[in-house]
Amino acid sequence: MTLDDAIVKALTISTENTMVFPQSKFPWTNDAAIVDMLRPCRSEDDYNLVYELFKQLNDNIVDGAKNYELLCNMAQTMEKNEVLDHKTALCVMRTKNDSDADSSQSVINDLKMTLKMIIDFKPTYSAVCFEDIRRLYNKGFRHFIVVDDFIGSGKTVGVRYNSFQKLHLAGASISFYFLTGMAKGISYCRNRNIPVYCCKIMHKGISGRYRKEELLKRIWSMRYLESQLGSESGETKLKDNSWGYGHAEALYCRQFGNIPNSVFPIFWWNKNIDGSERKSVFTRVQHGY
Repeated sequence: MTLDDAIVKALTISTENTMVFPQSKFPWTNDAAIVDMLRPCRSEDDYNLVYELFKQLNDNIVDGAKNYELLCNMAQTMEKNEVLDHKTALCVMRTKNDSDADSSQSVINDLKMTLKMIIDFKPTYSAVCFEDIRRLYNKGFRHFIVVDDFIGSGKTVGVRYNSFQKLHLAGASISFYFLTGMAKGISYCRNRNIPVYCCKIMHKGISGRYRKEELLKRIWSMRYLESQLGSESGETKLKDNSWGYGHAEALYCRQFGNIPNSVFPIFWWNKNIDGSERKSVFTRVQHGY
């Protein structure tokens, strides 16, 4: 397969979704981004891997209708599993020291409306940072529900859960809810007895899909493709995001959303190996990147 053939094949995927990703909003049909994604490929195996992952990622885009479906699922699951009353607060994943745009805030804004419509519940407090939990506890709150759009490796959830445990708040509970996430991350949390719920569960894009020779072939291709990316961008190191943060191998993004760093960096990394700017098919907004 030539580079020109691969570009045509990839553009076929992107142009099938012009209604989901208008060119004015996303560089999805931007030839330069497609070319930069495919240019490092050396062989048919490399081209096929990029095409396969690109197709999986495309299939996992959460548009407005799917997002509402997931929110309804989340609201109904909360009604079943949680105590929803005047002592319940919805929390974001970030802390006050985090300066990045926060996906939790966006999900909570949508969820509040869904909770009211579906189960007639309106939380007194929402979008609470972790540092505020003790303050709310002192005001009588006892049920804290952390909400976000995506769980990757599960390690950040583990950190937040441990922080909550160290507060030693008698009679208080915490749980974590995600619209989508990786099976590996969910298992990581549940193996540590962390109460976590996820509406749509996905498996790793390469190691969760292929076996034996087919897996080995794709491992070598991805290792090479990542070796052609810049080792750092600002303060962000590629090695910390190899195969997606926490080696998550995620293939997911919300429509018009910030692509998670759990996704393979070949889809969002902005530097080439020589330090030059690289156009990416998705955009990642992150402090220090």
